[in-house]
Amino acid sequence: MAKSPPKLSGLVSIGAVVASTPIHELPDMPILDAFSETSESVAILPPSATPAAFNSGRNLQSISVHLIDPNPLAPREVYTAQMISSRADDLRTQGQHDPIHVTPNPAFPGRFIICDGWTRVRACTEHKVFDSLLAEIHIELSLEEAAWFGYEQNECRSMHCDLDRAMFYEKLIAAGESAVEIARRAKLSKTMMSFYRAYAKLPEDVIEIIRQNPGKFGANAAYQLYKLYEKCGVRKAVALAGKFAFEDQTVRWLTNQAQALLSPTTSKSIAPSKQIRYSNGFYKQRGDFFEVSIAVPSDKRVEFSNALEKLLDTVAEVLPADTSTQ
Repeated sequence: MAKSPPKLSGLVSIGAVVASTPIHELPDMPILDAFSETSESVAILPPSATPAAFNSGRNLQSISVHLIDPNPLAPREVYTAQMISSRADDLRTQGQHDPIHVTPNPAFPGRFIICDGWTRVRACTEHKVFDSLLAEIHIELSLEEAAWFGYEQNECRSMHCDLDRAMFYEKLIAAGESAVEIARRAKLSKTMMSFYRAYAKLPEDVIEIIRQNPGKFGANAAYQLYKLYEKCGVRKAVALAGKFAFEDQTVRWLTNQAQALLSPTTSKSIAPSKQIRYSNGFYKQRGDFFEVSIAVPSDKRVEFSNALEKLLDTVAEVLPADTSTQ
């Protein structure tokens, strides 16, 4: 009988989220009973070979790394090649200090979904470090619960960047969890949650710059860039993001630059002002207004009056006939 296609969750089937490694790209492993003592791929370690915690109720087993699937709601977004390579080196030189955490894959008996430790799994599969890792199995965790477990573990280790957090929150929202509930569980204020949600609204060109410098672009920086993108477009947002990253500027600098682009100050021309005093009067100019008060000798009054009226005709606006004499 043909094997039915994998179904991790309704999210995958509708395209709301995509697993970090698609199921069809995973090795074609035999379906095994995850808890069978005779399984060759999943071997239960004897008490003498496991940490003391095994005897206190923890379900610890050595599991083939090829039987561990990603969680489509994974709490981490950024996995750099350097991060994976560095973890592989640590595993080679120091071994595995702590177990990874998994939950049984409900769609495929014998396979598991990662809760915490995906970096170590990828280090083993991509750099051929270990075929198996010691794992603690958590029975009957949902995808959401498994993802929150990994999130909380990463928060304790300070391994997340703000981009990781933001994309994790968006995956949960796509899965049906409210932003208010996520903020409550993650202990975020309403304002801070709006900052995190700005990442998902940024254009891909900006996100790519953030992915290359994840530690540089915190939630506040993402929010400033989103405001700029929304009002001024992609080009200005990309230019500012690139300058912020490559010139190693501060967040205060980014905020000031974004604000300057959002609200450019139109420099007002200073109204000209002039005043000239004469022995027989004065001449003043204040912006658009001119004032003349001068005593004209009797022999020059007609000539001055005609010249002045001729000059006034070039700018003066005559009142309507019914008001000119009032």
